[in-house]
Amino acid sequence: MDHPEGYVKRILKVLLYIENHIEDEISIEELAKVSCHSPFHFHRIFHMVVGETVYKYARRLRLEKAASKLRYTEHPITDIAMDTQYDTPSAFTRAFKQSIGHSPRNYRTLCKEVNAMNQKISELPKILPDKIEKTEDLDLLFIRKLGEYSESGPQAWKNMHAFIDENHLDRTKIRYFGITHDDPHVTTEDKLRYDACILASKNIQPRGSVGRQLLKGGKYAIFSHNGSYDKIDETYDRIFFKWLPGTKEKVDGTRPCFAEYFNIEFAKTDQSKLVTKIYIPLS
Repeated sequence: MDHPEGYVKRILKVLLYIENHIEDEISIEELAKVSCHSPFHFHRIFHMVVGETVYKYARRLRLEKAASKLRYTEHPITDIAMDTQYDTPSAFTRAFKQSIGHSPRNYRTLCKEVNAMNQKISELPKILPDKIEKTEDLDLLFIRKLGEYSESGPQAWKNMHAFIDENHLDRTKIRYFGITHDDPHVTTEDKLRYDACILASKNIQPRGSVGRQLLKGGKYAIFSHNGSYDKIDETYDRIFFKWLPGTKEKVDGTRPCFAEYFNIEFAKTDQSKLVTKIYIPLS
């Protein structure tokens, strides 16, 4: 985002607010207050920084979350519609078709057919969570990058490591997290959001492109990925295509999936020692 830093920081706070209240009704006045702008100027600045109007941005996030639920779960379409702030299932159906190109029912059927014909998916081994447990809130410093995760992730971490060095932080006392906000099977590549995050001393203040966010605790299914990050997509596919459709657990769409990275000091020397814990939020 090549815009004045003050604008970007304020709009980033708004984006976090929208993400944390994605299933609630949010007024422009409410968001303008978060950004410390008048409603009139807020509209213009949001569109300038994000490239979408507030309405289109929030609407897209809700419909993409609905698409993920249709793709991976058997939750009733009426229940999914209720979580998207549409007054009636028919209104949800019209909006979904306009945005995704198919009605919710047809989209779900099409996804099942595609998955059934995809030999790579059918050959994936099953996976079970290591455990399901409740976690505490995490107060994180983060850098957000947009784009394909294989590119945006390394970019975000390059900047975060520079921030760590500038502040002379003790790497042995830092916890490292990555938040993948969007499903690459649903969201277009240029709009995928990745946050490189650290849990560090509270007296370290964010600056520049670094922001602060609260990752809400709650019930999570926790899975393990051992080894290179290059193959982590396969572990995510095993979770979403093999575990999620058959479990009785219900994913909580108000919280993102995230990962915690261990032994990252071996990333360039011995990737077999890398361990990643993947957290899937549950209701």
